[in-house]
Amino acid sequence: MITALVYAGEAMRTVVRAHPALAAFTVAYLGFFAVYGVAIGSDVAVPYAVLIALLIVLVCRLDLRYDLGTSTLWGLSIWGAGHMAGGVIPLDGDRTLYNAVLPIELLHFDRLVHAFGFGFATLACGRVMLRLLPRPAVTRPVAVIVVLAGLGVGAVNEIVEFFATLLLPHTNVGGYVNTGWDLVFDLIGGVVAVAWLATRPAGVAVAR
Repeated sequence: MITALVYAGEAMRTVVRAHPALAAFTVAYLGFFAVYGVAIGSDVAVPYAVLIALLIVLVCRLDLRYDLGTSTLWGLSIWGAGHMAGGVIPLDGDRTLYNAVLPIELLHFDRLVHAFGFGFATLACGRVMLRLLPRPAVTRPVAVIVVLAGLGVGAVNEIVEFFATLLLPHTNVGGYVNTGWDLVFDLIGGVVAVAWLATRPAGVAVAR
């Protein structure tokens, strides 16, 4: 346990030193939305902030070991900001920004955040896999496995949202149809991420 905490601390210090602007941005939006959420009585602000903080530790550990790349780290951090905004910023009634419908009916704020976020989650999975392969190349089998890995991360998110509905009175995570669309947009983001990764030379795909 102590070893894990020491490693996590080392990982976070390394990422902060390498990416000070990214660290400042992440801390700023976490602090802002946590304080703003508590001030307006949001049920999810603190749980969301704690969850994202734990994920930050995980991402830092992965980056220290597998070198996820600057663009991936920024994408994941921006995803965190979108997640906090979607859950905390209120609209009319009990609705939040996550419930906002854009001019095109299919494009809800929630779905776009899913496509963006799990696209970068898939990209992170891909970079880890390329580090583990003896010959780093995005072949068709590798692409399928990476997309499935990204969808697995999305499935874990849906499980977390399910338990949130059992523990918190107002989560705005939606019902079964919402879950289905979330997974569809997770898939879209994952496919785009793998397509982009496949265009990169093997040496570039795993480097900063």
